[in-house]
Amino acid sequence: MTITVQQIQYTTDPSAWRALARGLGLEPLAGGDDVWSEFAGDGVLAIHRVESPDDERTGINLLADGPEALDALERALVGAGASVRRTVLDDIGPLLVVDGPLPMTATASPSAAARAAAPLTVMPIWYGSDVTAQAAIAEAAGLRRRLSSDSGVWIDFTAVGGGAIALHRAEQDGVELSFEYTGDLDALAARLVEAGYEPRIIDEAYNRTLRVARPDGPDLWVNGAQQDLYGYTRSS
Repeated sequence: MTITVQQIQYTTDPSAWRALARGLGLEPLAGGDDVWSEFAGDGVLAIHRVESPDDERTGINLLADGPEALDALERALVGAGASVRRTVLDDIGPLLVVDGPLPMTATASPSAAARAAAPLTVMPIWYGSDVTAQAAIAEAAGLRRRLSSDSGVWIDFTAVGGGAIALHRAEQDGVELSFEYTGDLDALAARLVEAGYEPRIIDEAYNRTLRVARPDGPDLWVNGAQQDLYGYTRSS
């Protein structure tokens, strides 16, 4: 079972999001249209058109590399205590809906094999009051624990097929679209400027972060690879 992390941006302005994806250096996958399009880096960004701003949000989807892998994923999630429903969508096929404790979906998709070596990693961040049960679900899905804060506020995981997921303890639940970049952030900023954006780089205590305006919502964060591990434990 090989799993790839896909973050889905539901938006009323898909063309602007597609332009931003290209500006970030993501590669468009074949078969996209104005309703649904996919862009590959380390993991996959999907852009899904919605009609109302009330429906704009970010979702976490796991891509399994085939129907048998999706079945194995379902068994693993249920065995770990996740609440899982299976449905079938006409244009997708079988879909797993995980209602909790880590809300997400999962599908079997050829996009699971789209991963290539890329410096930009999709990393949706899940926020909630507790991350313990959510971490168990992530590990049951085959994700590998990477960094954990000693305070218990942050845990992130990587997928063998590409992409990552972060869990952040917070008072309110939600999912935020974000990326991690292992390359030269200054070069990425220059690329975005050439594409017509106005990025800025912030020197954080633990790394550098690029921020750029999103087509909708707050700034998009692209975190540089964390070098300062004080207060963190690296597992992989």
